[in-house]
Amino acid sequence: MKQMFLAFALTIALPLLTFAKGEEDSVRKALDAYDQAVAKKDVDTVRMLLAPEMLLYEHSVRNDGAKDAFENHLKPEILEGGLQLSFSDLRVTASSGLGLVTRQYRVKGTFEGKAVDSTGNETQVWKLTDGQ
Repeated sequence: MKQMFLAFALTIALPLLTFAKGEEDSVRKALDAYDQAVAKKDVDTVRMLLAPEMLLYEHSVRNDGAKDAFENHLKPEILEGGLQLSFSDLRVTASSGLGLVTRQYRVKGTFEGKAVDSTGNETQVWKLTDGQ
């Protein structure tokens, strides 16, 4: 009876795990596109990947919406010539239409004439929109 239940559970669970793996791959692909766009200073691609309702917190600053986050946070950091970003300990958890990303980051270089060498933890939630 236990073997039959296990076989039944695997029959149901394996397709769900495969679906989750496909979702995880989609999130990793989108995250890679975002990281490459930042590295190349491709602000148009970064802007395209942001959801209009995004919310960004960094330290005590809150940016509401893609326009606020992009114009007042991301764009200045992306376009500043002296910053290099690196990431480690990437973890992706995905389900139908949503992906949770956690990773550690390091920002090194100069920003607004000041030396920067900062590390921290980053959490992102990605949402499937328009089939992408």
